[in-house]
Amino acid sequence: MIRLLLVDDHEIVRRGLRELLESNADLTVTHQAGSLESALALELSDVDVAVLDVRLPDGSGVDLCRSLRETYPHLNCLMLDRKSTRLNS
Repeated sequence: MIRLLLVDDHEIVRRGLRELLESNADLTVTHQAGSLESALALELSDVDVAVLDVRLPDGSGVDLCRSLRETYPHLNCLMLDRKSTRLNS
């Protein structure tokens, strides 16, 4: 079982990602947070992978990954970026 942390400032995105990820029997979301600060306050020694939004309201997901890995060197990070692209027709 791979244990996940989800960090995204949009609750609906966290809900959707959780549903999608947990449709795989080998994945379980054990922790969620909506900000860098709330993620850093969690005890994450049991988490294998952090799924992080690149843009958080109080900082960068990249910086969050660095901070988490200082405390939990075993932790892997997967970065998400929702960038909208406008197509001209």
